[in-house]
Amino acid sequence: MSNIPQNFVVTKEYRRFVEFCDACRAYGYIGLCYGAPGVGKTLSARYYANWDQVEAYSPFRPVSKAELDTLQGSETVFYTPKVVNSPNLIAHEIDGWCHVLRSIPVKAIERQAQGTLKRARKQDEHERLIEAIKSFEKLPRQRPNKLHLRLQQIARRFNRQLEASPELPTLIIIDEADRLKTAGLEQVRDMFDQNGIGVILIGMPGLEKRLSRYPQLYSRVGFVHEFRPLSVDAVRDLFQRHWLPAGVALPNGLDDEEVIAAVMRIAGGNFRLIHRLLTQVARLVEINALSQITREVVETARENLVIGVA
Repeated sequence: MSNIPQNFVVTKEYRRFVEFCDACRAYGYIGLCYGAPGVGKTLSARYYANWDQVEAYSPFRPVSKAELDTLQGSETVFYTPKVVNSPNLIAHEIDGWCHVLRSIPVKAIERQAQGTLKRARKQDEHERLIEAIKSFEKLPRQRPNKLHLRLQQIARRFNRQLEASPELPTLIIIDEADRLKTAGLEQVRDMFDQNGIGVILIGMPGLEKRLSRYPQLYSRVGFVHEFRPLSVDAVRDLFQRHWLPAGVALPNGLDDEEVIAAVMRIAGGNFRLIHRLLTQVARLVEINALSQITREVVETARENLVIGVA
């Protein structure tokens, strides 16, 4: 199951991240994205890649039109290397996800073609029936050829659509890039050189300094992006939009300036800490049957919250 909240809120920081990803895609560069744990790097990358839908999709089972509609426009692979990884495993798993993405437009075209063929055959049967009635059930000889020509036209049309479909993916995002050792980084560089598409490496602060020790890879870096914690305005906007962690229900009070200030003082704009803090607030609200959230409630919730390096 994905850990992306269904009520994902597009913040200013997310929009900055989108601009960074789009630039790496457009110019075919390697991009480095770093930020403290819990600021939303992974959630944002998964949302950008539409990874909820892509991860749940399989090219080896029937797909409904509604599911295909949610997959359209998915051109980004989101990949997290395993803790224990090897160059061959990295290449194999990324290639597998590339195959999944490439199958999406093919599935859509095939589904459309099947519908068109079905309508063509149904139309042909109808025309045969009409002509049979007109000729006292004597079928004219040219009818099978007419259907054959129609099917050939449909096949040519959809073959052209397949040929015109984009070469996917157009961007690869690698999360937890700190897990990659020298050999894994070389594998990423080799894939970048062979495919000529954008690659983004996401990791902890210091990732850019570490990669600078590998000049062959670092020389291909075109953009560096720092994913920053949420600002006070961004947190205020979250609460004004009534955003809450999944499964959490809270009474009024989150839009109070003292409450917002307390949340910022405790969580420092760290999305993961805000998520955990509000979960603790909800527990206090339920236990004490509170009808209003106050600064005191938030500060009491903080006492039961383990805050280290998010």
